[in-house]
Amino acid sequence: MNAEDETARPSSPVTASPVTASPVSAAEFAACMVSLDPGKGVAVALSGGPDSLALLVLAARWAARRKSTSLYAFTVDHGLRPASAREAKIAARFSAKLGVPHRILKWKGGKPASGIQAAARDARYRLLLAACREAGVADLLVAHHLEDQAETFLLRLARGSGVDGLSGMTASRPLSAEKPEVRLLRPLLDFPKVRLAATVAKAGFTPILDPSNEDERFDRVKMRNALSVLAPLGLDAGQLARTAARMGRAREALERQTGALLSAHAALSPFGFVEMRVEPFAAAPPEIGLRALAALMSIVGGGHYAPRLAALEAVHAAIGKRELGRGRTLGGVKLALKGETLVVTREVAAALKSPSLSLKQGGQGLWDERFHVSFVKAPRGQCVEVRALGAQGLAALRAAKMALPAVPSAVLQALPGFWQHDKLLAAPQLGTLRPDVEAHVALGRTLPP
Repeated sequence: MNAEDETARPSSPVTASPVTASPVSAAEFAACMVSLDPGKGVAVALSGGPDSLALLVLAARWAARRKSTSLYAFTVDHGLRPASAREAKIAARFSAKLGVPHRILKWKGGKPASGIQAAARDARYRLLLAACREAGVADLLVAHHLEDQAETFLLRLARGSGVDGLSGMTASRPLSAEKPEVRLLRPLLDFPKVRLAATVAKAGFTPILDPSNEDERFDRVKMRNALSVLAPLGLDAGQLARTAARMGRAREALERQTGALLSAHAALSPFGFVEMRVEPFAAAPPEIGLRALAALMSIVGGGHYAPRLAALEAVHAAIGKRELGRGRTLGGVKLALKGETLVVTREVAAALKSPSLSLKQGGQGLWDERFHVSFVKAPRGQCVEVRALGAQGLAALRAAKMALPAVPSAVLQALPGFWQHDKLLAAPQLGTLRPDVEAHVALGRTLPP
């Protein structure tokens, strides 16, 4: 935490109880918020549990001193437990007592039979992002704390993560690449859970306790319980979090070297594929080469997370030995060698599976996590569906005698097309089939600096 006042730093974690631990002070929280530099619209992700409730208490006091800041609270009702609807209403009452406008966001539709925690997390952030945009909020506060950071470190260590994974959660990150931007902020990362509990107790609230937080079927709960075993060995939450911070510094240095390699030897096409010279890629230190490979796959594939390290290492080794054969697919992209050039393209099958985007006239959005698309004009205000061109779209362009660029057919098939049912209206990067239709597409990804 980059606090301006050394006295405002949170104390080191202690084995205190909520009764003896000191609450987080207004000055400490304000120092954290200064370092994060939030905008005028801020929201708190509120479950009603002790951590998010402490965050709401602190944020409400902070916002009250900043007349220009609008504060909201959003609670997601996943509908996964019978008590979830009642708990969401309790969270709403907490917000009302603190004078914070509140909304309940319901996760509707079917729930998966497996991977429920990951699916619930994705649904939660999707609902929160939509609520933030609707309210004009630029920053979403979440209540991850010191022990959460330590648990994340252990989880990623168990999965064999490299430097990036072991650097833990960052205090700030974009919640989505789509405009308008919303940031996810974690102002409580340096505070132990016991101090958050003390903050709630001092404010006179009784938080909601989620029984799933004690369910050892979940890996995070197992890691949480493991901390009590590791602490006497010197591996307490504070030590693990400090190690994660040191890994974060190492990650920043590696990212700068990776950016320099890509800037010098990789070229990103406006059609969304990358070409890179193999020789400097293979000659780079393995860690830099792996990072460059992960970055290229993220840019071309639109992914937010790199493939598993073991899979990356296998492809990296194959590129160095020039043994890619007819190419390999990984993480929704295809990697192939053209002489001494590595060509990274979007996998057509993955682009075809990407969710379509429905747009009205004047609408815009992000398709396939890669392209910013906008639908400017249509006859009689008709709607369109944005999805991959595929073989059908490419055939329609050829039938219309469009002059297509000299790039692989697979690259063109993975580009966005504007459709009405099965009829292609436009592929703005290649041509428009209807003169009364105006649409625009721009690549939303860039090579790292």
